[in-house]
Amino acid sequence: VRPGGRGGRGGRGGRGGGSKAQSQPPKKKDLTADGSSAWRIFDVKLPLETDPGKDSFEVTDALRDEACKALGLPVGRSREDGTHLLKDGETYGVRVVRKSCDARKVGDVGFSYVLDVDDVCVDSATVAGGSIKKLDIRPKPKKLERVRRDWDDEVALDFDSDSPLLEAPNTPSRSSTDDDGRVVVVGLGPAGLFAALALTEAGVPVTVLERGQPVESRGRDIGALFARRVLNADSNLCYGEGGAGTWSDGKLTTRIGRNSDDVRVVLKSLVAFGAPPEILVTGKPHLGTDRLIRVLRNAREYLVSKGAEIRFGCTVDQILFENTEDVGDGRVKRACGVVVRQNGSETPERLESNAVILASGHSARNLMEHLLTDGIELKYQPFAAGFRIEHPQVLLNELQYGEDLAPLASKGKGPLPVADYRLAHQCKSTGEVSDVPGAEYTQRACYSFCMCPGGQIVPTSTVPTELCVNGMSFSKRGSRWANSGLVSTITESDAAPFCAAPGREALAGLDFQRHIERKASEMGGGDLTVPVQTAPDFIEGKATLVSDLPTSSYRLGVVPARLDLLYPPAVTDAVRESLIAFDRKMPGFAGPTALLHAPEARTSSPVRVVRDTESYQSATAAGLFPVGEGAGYAGGIVSAAVDGLLAA
Repeated sequence: VRPGGRGGRGGRGGRGGGSKAQSQPPKKKDLTADGSSAWRIFDVKLPLETDPGKDSFEVTDALRDEACKALGLPVGRSREDGTHLLKDGETYGVRVVRKSCDARKVGDVGFSYVLDVDDVCVDSATVAGGSIKKLDIRPKPKKLERVRRDWDDEVALDFDSDSPLLEAPNTPSRSSTDDDGRVVVVGLGPAGLFAALALTEAGVPVTVLERGQPVESRGRDIGALFARRVLNADSNLCYGEGGAGTWSDGKLTTRIGRNSDDVRVVLKSLVAFGAPPEILVTGKPHLGTDRLIRVLRNAREYLVSKGAEIRFGCTVDQILFENTEDVGDGRVKRACGVVVRQNGSETPERLESNAVILASGHSARNLMEHLLTDGIELKYQPFAAGFRIEHPQVLLNELQYGEDLAPLASKGKGPLPVADYRLAHQCKSTGEVSDVPGAEYTQRACYSFCMCPGGQIVPTSTVPTELCVNGMSFSKRGSRWANSGLVSTITESDAAPFCAAPGREALAGLDFQRHIERKASEMGGGDLTVPVQTAPDFIEGKATLVSDLPTSSYRLGVVPARLDLLYPPAVTDAVRESLIAFDRKMPGFAGPTALLHAPEARTSSPVRVVRDTESYQSATAAGLFPVGEGAGYAGGIVSAAVDGLLAA
């Protein structure tokens, strides 16, 4: 599947002497002239006044001049036909690998690039510059390096067909009379989607069960929520095609290695399904809700065309297990299917399968409780909770770019990207020793999470009595507000007092979330109204007057409340100290226009389904593959997609 859109090379022109350059044999450093390798140039800078802006990935003459400097080619020289010395030909040229805005110094803003220049282009420029001697270029680590030239590789679906589900250890084969070797995938978020894609490409029969609705009808359900406060418990901002990340900022940044093969497979697949090719190049790729909807629809149609069965509006209540002999790995049971129920129906259905990929997301609480009852090994997973803090976007633009340049980022329409931030603070207060046996000494910290520039705050509740919020943005990030999570880690010691009953300590995080969300709902007066408090009043520990409330992007209404009393004191103290610290770094961050919304409690899963690190199978049951954010193994769209891909 080849996407449309802009290509990697930015210039025009003919071959420009490439044949003469190719006739020169390589002499040093394994140089080739067949176009299979290239020079990668790091940290190429262009000032704002000479760069075409954030939405352009063109290789301009100014960029080519900078590449000439790095390679030791003459700068400012042209060919006889008037084109640049480092011109592009039909099969060679200069390519933008990465582009990002460099705004580390206020008022001195520009763009930073990573460029690839292939050997044929270099040799052509050398000859065109009047030299018959091959250019002696010496590599410099992190400045100028040799790489394989790969930018003409077709952007296509490319999944490894060696599925561990086909040869997973201790997963006994079942006869064809039992089933057709079908794998059930629970959930159609990023992990479930990419697991299903990989399995389908490998020829494995797949049934995907998704509690929510496809993006088209899910969008209508969310519209009813925003317009009329009608919360559909099975189709909302948490449940539905694409998972909780569909109605978010659509960030594609990840900490697992931007250039790893698995991450590139995910990003290239997204492009094949309709994402803009720029996500392969931009320093902070994001899609936005509007683009994600199109990508997900195309991915679904592709899966169905390959024979996958997708059933929406189906809630998996329980995983089915059968007893097996312990073959030395401690597993005495095996996943053999699921109990599924059509939403609105009380009649359950048993669906048998050869294996189950559990990609249910971070809000499948009932399913986790069933796993605990069935004896599946679960473990408490530290997670983060706190608030959504919202500012006027213009404030952040001025802080990042200065007053003179800030208008160039207005509503996402200018040459500069709307300003964002990433903040973290290690609290200076004394570390805490947990009362939980085996838990370690902890140092409290607070940080920003899932920052949404030009976005809005939205309700992510799944039941009316449990209030939760998140942030989202569209691709243009044109809103006049910016919001971010402001959260602190919830340790096992924090959650232990909220554990609902002995024996469910692994689920204490779920109980903590429920308690906070119910308390926040009461503070807001119910009906999904969100309790808020200005940052200065939170710091001082006093109620905010209605007359002092800044405007909020949250559509269902806000009311002032004492959010400083919502969480345990240790969490509140960490947020308070961090607000003061962040305000020193970014004056106005904790000012009167900064409004805290509560609660942000579902940043990640508070429970981990323990699995084997090599086979990805549950440590307790063969044939059960817990993956993605809900199982405790990912945090974000890309990392969840990679986890599902590897498990399949």
